[in-house]
Amino acid sequence: MTPQSPARGVHAHRNLVRRSAAFLVAAVVVGGVPVVAHAITAEPITVEPATEPAPESPAATEPAPAETAPRPDSPIADLGKDLRAAAVPVVEEAVPSEPAPVAEVAPAGTSADQWAALRNCESGGDYSITNPSGKYRGAYQFDRSTWNSVAERHSPVLVGVDPAAASPADQDAMAFALFAERGARPWPHCGRHLN
Repeated sequence: MTPQSPARGVHAHRNLVRRSAAFLVAAVVVGGVPVVAHAITAEPITVEPATEPAPESPAATEPAPAETAPRPDSPIADLGKDLRAAAVPVVEEAVPSEPAPVAEVAPAGTSADQWAALRNCESGGDYSITNPSGKYRGAYQFDRSTWNSVAERHSPVLVGVDPAAASPADQDAMAFALFAERGARPWPHCGRHLN
């Protein structure tokens, strides 16, 4: 077996780098941008030089120092930077501990206390509740058809949203819009709190 020449070692190293880059690109395409970006930023890439030491040299017994970054002539020199730039930041959704007060936006002729009494009567004030049949949903016990009808006229982005999954602010806004159109009639029993 003949020893490998330095040129072949460099060529083999470049092939390894190319295969590694192809793997990283495949991981990114599959959806692993944050994982790959984290992996790249978590530990530095080390590259061993592809040179052979002289047989009798004292340096031959000591390993060559590892580089902490890709070589400038590397085809993936800026891949870590590109992945960090492409990584989607993780945003934690804030969950309010209590529903926002509605005093500032309650329809004319009603108060925040009246709306709180209506919510308490309809759903115990729980914005995520559904009735036992599942037909009426959220703090104001909207059925889906009424919700979608009001949403079409006042907030089209809420069409098709489950009322019990909508934010408290969106549920309040939809209830206020329904009240502006039809008064307390949509809540035949609990609507008395709005009079």
